[in-house]
Amino acid sequence: MSYLNREERRETIMQAAIQVALEEGFSAMTVRNIATRAGIAAGQVHHHFTSSGELRSQAFVRVIRDMMALPLVPENASWRERLFSMLGSEDRRLEPYIRLWRQAQLLADSDPEIKAAYLLTMSMWHGETVRILLAGQQAGEFTLRDSANDIAWRLIALVCGMDGIYVLGMAEVDDAAFSRHLQRAITLELF
Repeated sequence: MSYLNREERRETIMQAAIQVALEEGFSAMTVRNIATRAGIAAGQVHHHFTSSGELRSQAFVRVIRDMMALPLVPENASWRERLFSMLGSEDRRLEPYIRLWRQAQLLADSDPEIKAAYLLTMSMWHGETVRILLAGQQAGEFTLRDSANDIAWRLIALVCGMDGIYVLGMAEVDDAAFSRHLQRAITLELF
């Protein structure tokens, strides 16, 4: 590998960690695997990150930031479409991101660094949902009968709860039911 300055090398390692996370999940995010993917010696990973936990948690936060930045709806989409996309998009490109988020939720009980990263990403999700709610209200599309903060948490809680049932494979909460329940909750909260 050609010479890279400190920031470039760190970013190369981060990008390798992100690729491993999305393709293989948290269990594959070993220093050796990430170093191999980055084309560097394992010692370089330790040189740029204080621990593998720090790298895993920072990569997870970056993955979720990247997911939230994906253009899932057209620029001229309604605020309802944007809200639905933020909460329960049917875009299949999100599957690796959602799979990783589910893994982080399970690891949060036993890994303090992943827990902190998971809590941060939940706050990011909440913040973006609040932003959409307020923009929709300002555009005259939503009527907020409660604070945007509270509405956002209720909608996120519904999505998290339904996702927990969805992963069990119950016929009652398939893709269509998930969308139907989320659309109904949005209607009840905002219209």
